[in-house]
Amino acid sequence: MELLREWLLGVIAVSFLTAAAQAVMPGGAVKQVGRLACGLMLFLALVRPLLGMDYGSLSQAVRDCQEELSARQETLEETGKELTGDIIAGETDAYIQHMTEELGLDCQITVEWSWERETPTPVRAIVTGTLSGGDRAALNEALVRDFGLEREQIVYREQEDQEGA
Repeated sequence: MELLREWLLGVIAVSFLTAAAQAVMPGGAVKQVGRLACGLMLFLALVRPLLGMDYGSLSQAVRDCQEELSARQETLEETGKELTGDIIAGETDAYIQHMTEELGLDCQITVEWSWERETPTPVRAIVTGTLSGGDRAALNEALVRDFGLEREQIVYREQEDQEGA
């Protein structure tokens, strides 16, 4: 910020000096040469930061910024995936609770997810509770239809198995 302040003050000082010099110059060819000299001085005052710039440091700073941006982008993508997973898990839990209530079942269902694709994909459902054969068939049908699971991906555990684990 200090460099910007110094540069701006320099440009303003040169502008005042050139304006004053042009005001007192006699007319004709002297005034034209004076205008050219004043214009060159003002131009040099404007580009002075560019003339003294260390371009090696500038390119290193740009590379550092690119690396930091890349790291932050990866962090944001991971955070986005985690948040998406949390939202999907919450929505799934609410949907499953509603589905088991509609079917009149007394059980707990946990869905496990895979992140091999851009969005999470259900890979297994663990059903804990005591269910009759007809209840299991109805639940299998709902899980296959609604979550795209294969019947082999649905695991049933009795209530005692969960408490003993």
